[in-house]
Amino acid sequence: MKGLALHRFLLRFALAGASIFAWIVLFQYFYLVGGNLALAVSQTAFLYALSALITCLATPYAARALRAGTRRAITFALLLAIASFTVLGATLEGFWGSQGTGGAIGVFAVLFGLYRALYWIPYEVEASTAGTRRSFAAEILIALAPLCAALFITTVVPALMWLFYIAALIIGLSALAILSAPDTYENFSWGYRQTFHELISREHRAYVTQAIVEGISGAALLLFWPLAVFLLIGWSYAVLGVILSLTFLVAILLRTPARALLRYAGLTNSRLLSGVLAASPWLFRLTIASPLSVVLVDSYFYTTTPRRMGVDPLSFEQYADGGSLIDEYTALKEMALSIGKVAACFLAAFVAILLSVPAAFVAVFSVAALSSLYLALKR
Repeated sequence: MKGLALHRFLLRFALAGASIFAWIVLFQYFYLVGGNLALAVSQTAFLYALSALITCLATPYAARALRAGTRRAITFALLLAIASFTVLGATLEGFWGSQGTGGAIGVFAVLFGLYRALYWIPYEVEASTAGTRRSFAAEILIALAPLCAALFITTVVPALMWLFYIAALIIGLSALAILSAPDTYENFSWGYRQTFHELISREHRAYVTQAIVEGISGAALLLFWPLAVFLLIGWSYAVLGVILSLTFLVAILLRTPARALLRYAGLTNSRLLSGVLAASPWLFRLTIASPLSVVLVDSYFYTTTPRRMGVDPLSFEQYADGGSLIDEYTALKEMALSIGKVAACFLAAFVAILLSVPAAFVAVFSVAALSSLYLALKR
């Protein structure tokens, strides 16, 4: 379990420092090439949708691969993640030339989507270490990862390509750490066609619908909100890193007293309050006008919104089961999450092209508010 805990820490640190910046860099590339803001947002959205679609299509194969052992599947997934960040770094370095850049960017999205499909954690490692001093220290270090990445970008030349090379290296170290973890085996009984049949069956409609709605909120949080903040703060990587780290640190310090206060007031089971706490941060995001307002809104969101674990959605969003169980329904939820992300991306892309970029963000955040409200009331 120590090896597994070290793996999770290294992987989370790498993703917290590189994942958001990867999509920001691609957005900036599309803008510099095309010179059109709406087109750049839509191209980034379509690329993110491609990655999510690959995850959805590959998940049944990935689930069946667990019959040979989860450790092998996780190791192969990490190799795909290493390859994706390496390809992105080489692209920024101009390794493929001007003619091959577009294809290399597509390869990055495909590899990252395959990694997401194959990466399953059937261990309760976070639950086993929650509340310990080691867990708290790890959360603090992971919260500082965006700040470290931003400082690296602003002080090292050329930094962007090396940021992704270093992320790939850290993920490689995490792969070595997991070799000492115990292996588990999962018996996924559905075939490929049957998995999709079950996905659209009436029996699982409510379960799948809830996961699709969650996927919409996930895309809004992990792609479009960072893009909106990046544009608001004047395209500054340094300020974006400071905002992300400061938000995570505030949430880590305040989430325990905030939840204790809710328990003391007997409001933890209030559906009305859960709905308000889930939807209001998205409505507040429609009114942001400064970096300070971003920090306040995000701190409020991560402090009050119920989350499975931690305050790090960049890595915990990787798996639908919270890291404790893998079965056929987990696969359905992973696929439905990806469908929700694709839907959010298409909504934003079409609104950006037909109306404007601000209208696209308003549309996505409004739908995310409704989605969060739906999930809170259903939960």
